[in-house]
Amino acid sequence: MIDIGKWDWIVNKNDMTCRNIENDVTIKMEKSGGHLRGILHDMPTELFAKISEQSNGEKIIEKIVKMAEDKYKKHR
Repeated sequence: MIDIGKWDWIVNKNDMTCRNIENDVTIKMEKSGGHLRGILHDMPTELFAKISEQSNGEKIIEKIVKMAEDKYKKHR
């Protein structure tokens, strides 16, 4: 399985995204109720399928989004 803890995120404040180029994953940031939250915007189908096969696949996706959110918030 892919070690998502080692993913590098590129923050783009202009379009409010975090992107992991190595795995081609993009998280879009949205303001909701005065808070910033990440939304999975793009992920290759093969990677999504691989994660979905895991018993904790949903938690892995949540962790990916949370990691991107944290990185984005540090660069605000």
